[in-house]
Amino acid sequence: MIMLKDALARLRRERGLTQEELARRLYITRQAVSRWEVGATEPSIDMLKLIARELDVPVTELLEMPEHYCQSCGMMFTAPGQHGHEADGSEAEDFCRWCYEGGVYTYETTMDEMIEDCAPRMAEAMGWTVDEAASLLGAVLPTLRRWREVAENEKAYGEETRAAYGDEVVDASNKKYLAMGEAAHLQAEELAVAINEQLRRAMEAGDPAGPEARKLVAMHARWLHMYWPDGTYTPEAHKGLVDGYVADERFQAYYKKVAPGAAQFLRDAIRACA
Repeated sequence: MIMLKDALARLRRERGLTQEELARRLYITRQAVSRWEVGATEPSIDMLKLIARELDVPVTELLEMPEHYCQSCGMMFTAPGQHGHEADGSEAEDFCRWCYEGGVYTYETTMDEMIEDCAPRMAEAMGWTVDEAASLLGAVLPTLRRWREVAENEKAYGEETRAAYGDEVVDASNKKYLAMGEAAHLQAEELAVAINEQLRRAMEAGDPAGPEARKLVAMHARWLHMYWPDGTYTPEAHKGLVDGYVADERFQAYYKKVAPGAAQFLRDAIRACA
């Protein structure tokens, strides 16, 4: 079915676990683990997710998936003509044509909506229940390229961000991010690098209200517009965001790589110029 018996045995041994020790963590018998490893039986989808958690690997490492599959919906590439295309007409290696064409995603969606859409078709193809298919997709999709960064950000910052801005704003922001094509993502990444360089220049100038700082604030605002839902940017929201940067040690550590005190200088510049 979906599990590679060799992968389970290899991953277990790499972590220095015996069959009995893994079984104890999973609250099952050693014989059950042995049967999986020789291919005599197969774990359920929910058990597969528990195994991945105990071995600290993405569930995709335990799945018998091909080398290439769509990094949006997880569809396996099985025939020519299934890949999408970039804006220059070249073939998109990582995305199917139903998800991605002309350098952009073909539709806006959330991960939950994608699961609801794909689970019935997967269930029919694999002979599973819809709930089983949805459970597996819920484990696989966060590992795919389109969803990975949003999933990681949600895990790291979701609780405080939703408390500050509300579920509706965060969900709309995630949806906008997920609709961005590769060119837009690259543009945003390049702008983020340029912002850090401008932050260094503004700090060297030393004036959080000076010309270099005003340019920095304009660039940072433009970067936010790329991610925030339309109509939600305000100078007050911008100032509130960077107040959070200074209060959060994770952002402090990120900006410290630019220069000591960079988060505080960015806050002061935005307070003065936004």
